[in-house]
Amino acid sequence: MRKEFVVVLLAFAAATVPASAQQMGVRGGAIYHDMGTMDYGMAPQENDYATARRLIHFGKYAEAIPYLNNAHMEQPHKTDIIVYLGYAHHMTGDNDLALDYYRVALQEDPDHLLAHEYLGELYLGLNYLPSAQEQLARLNQLCPSGCDERDALTKAIATYQASASAAPATPPKSSN
Repeated sequence: MRKEFVVVLLAFAAATVPASAQQMGVRGGAIYHDMGTMDYGMAPQENDYATARRLIHFGKYAEAIPYLNNAHMEQPHKTDIIVYLGYAHHMTGDNDLALDYYRVALQEDPDHLLAHEYLGELYLGLNYLPSAQEQLARLNQLCPSGCDERDALTKAIATYQASASAAPATPPKSSN
């Protein structure tokens, strides 16, 4: 009797699956959404922060922002969420808002390594080399033996300086 009940329950569940769920597939025992032409591997039970991180990983920064906003509303003091809000806005070209988020993140956690790295990279994009170097100096204090964030910002600064020194000099304007 119990086995028949389970079979009936499963048949009912299969018959009542919403159309939106028909685009889901099973891979490796987990259910994933089919998000168009590319599968981003998002499980439907993922929280907004995990979904946003996955979208960011695939370069879908604008799509990640609403998920990050939801996560931020649920956990307004979680520094990682604030940092990724800054990063997503930076990558979509909203540098002013990105700067605000990075500053808030560093108010929440002055030692947040990723916030210092991303803020330094934003400063480079704005041609504020001394400010980027300040972020690198802080990372040197926070991880004197080295860390990925320090290494990434060091490389970004070196690349920035190499491109600045390789740029051709602007010829003087003629006085005619």
